[in-house]
Amino acid sequence: MPLHLTFFWWATIGHVLFGVTPVGAANLTEWKPRSIYQTMTDRFARTDGSITAPCNTTEGLYCGGTWRGTIDQLDYIQGMGFDAVMISPIVENVAGRVDYGEAYHGYWPLNLQALNEHFGTHQDLLDLSDALHSRGMYLLMDTVINNMAYMTHGRDPATAIDYSVFTPFNNSDYFHSYCQVTDWNDFTNAQLCQTGDNQTALPDLYTEHQEVQDLLIDWAGTMIKTYSIDGLRIDAAKHVDSGFLHRFVEAVGVFTTGEVFQREIDIICKYQASYIQSMPNYPIYYAMLDAFTQGNTSSLALEVDLIKKACPDVTTLVSFSENHDVARTPSMNSDMALAKNILTFTLLFDGIPMIYQGQEQHLKSSGTPRNREALWLTKYDVESELYRLIATLNAIRRHAYEMGADYLDDETATIYRGGSELGFRKGVEGRQLIMVLSSQGSSQAKPYSVTLPSSYNAGVAVIDVLDCHNYTVSDTGELIVPMEKGEPHVFFPTSLMPGSGLCGWSKSNATLTELKTGSPPSESGVPPSLRIPIWWSRWFCWGVFLVLVTLVAG
Repeated sequence: MPLHLTFFWWATIGHVLFGVTPVGAANLTEWKPRSIYQTMTDRFARTDGSITAPCNTTEGLYCGGTWRGTIDQLDYIQGMGFDAVMISPIVENVAGRVDYGEAYHGYWPLNLQALNEHFGTHQDLLDLSDALHSRGMYLLMDTVINNMAYMTHGRDPATAIDYSVFTPFNNSDYFHSYCQVTDWNDFTNAQLCQTGDNQTALPDLYTEHQEVQDLLIDWAGTMIKTYSIDGLRIDAAKHVDSGFLHRFVEAVGVFTTGEVFQREIDIICKYQASYIQSMPNYPIYYAMLDAFTQGNTSSLALEVDLIKKACPDVTTLVSFSENHDVARTPSMNSDMALAKNILTFTLLFDGIPMIYQGQEQHLKSSGTPRNREALWLTKYDVESELYRLIATLNAIRRHAYEMGADYLDDETATIYRGGSELGFRKGVEGRQLIMVLSSQGSSQAKPYSVTLPSSYNAGVAVIDVLDCHNYTVSDTGELIVPMEKGEPHVFFPTSLMPGSGLCGWSKSNATLTELKTGSPPSESGVPPSLRIPIWWSRWFCWGVFLVLVTLVAG
């Protein structure tokens, strides 16, 4: 048999029997149950383990965070229930300093074929990937494919840029002719012109050109294979040629989410329908700010209903409430109860939740660059109120998913609107999760009750997983929720709590069938820490497959 036919034959067998492909990358379906912790590599953890090393955010200088430091703090991340970590862009950035700092953030690429030595070595990044995968966690890499960077120090970017310094785009033919973005809402202007300034120019790659596209796709594929990367975030995706964006997402073969920094639902939904399945959910982000920092709860309820109707699939978007580009929510209102409500909504609303480092420590800085604090200065406090809240919310989200994967596909519905309260339901009938939120904050004048006319069937026992209090739905189907100090509530059927690891129940491999039939949860099942990670099993099967190909070909 000819070798190419032999390979095809064994590839078919490998796919049918093992479900493997040459790249063991995680797809969208595998990412949807995940919960992502976003790190800024330079500001998350240092190799020396220091929790006192100074970091002046307004200076904008490298502060010493590394991939090796991140490895050493994976217990901290996993302790909150996160099973995916996003890291800053990994490539070599432009050296030097401008008035507002250095390239500590990773968004000023110079050489795509080299790593940022400030973050660590090739082996350090391999070790980080291995450390995550050994815990069953995914690695999400932030990525810049729109531009390169060049420090002009006040000179005219139209004439001052030396394109020969870039790798692999080492001449001006790879770039659009210089122009400055003048209208951020004009997508033609935003995609053809530069987003930088006369201190640090960001030469705009000619991403309509076939060679530029091929080079970027090949580079991304190499990074994914070399470091076993499970997914990508595309920075400034709005500024990338839309046709290329779609081709890039299809070609790289891993889960990809792209930053389209727009509040308008129609724009986000158009992008999802035509170019990229996942984006940060900015329309909901802004409505959430309206609700919990301005008290306009009707805005959030309306936006939840509108985006479901307009977008192909809200459940593939990324739910977030802070990131490195926007002000921290406590800078708008530092009330702790409001922070709890914001985190509850972020983690339990539709989509893949992403929490930005420092939210768990209630950091209060305003916008860039102040919102890029060194997390080590918080001493990685695992007893902080929000750290423990996040762990609980991640646990109940995971448990609801384990009761049935369709939980993630069932879109959130608004079931209650009050003057300062909102009720949301997610999940199929009988095992739905309900959250009741408040915009009053901890200064709420006095306790009162909210009656949900629609929640669970009459007589169903439910538990608030945030305070472990038990409730029973009335004979008329009403659930009476006590509101005090602006605290959020999260309800789940008591009969489905075994195996959750919450409110006194142990963590186990309980299934919905076991709980419905009254069988005890399977404590003898393989614990998560000992389960073979999907990436390992895929590569093992692929290795077996290659051996078989070699034997047959020989």
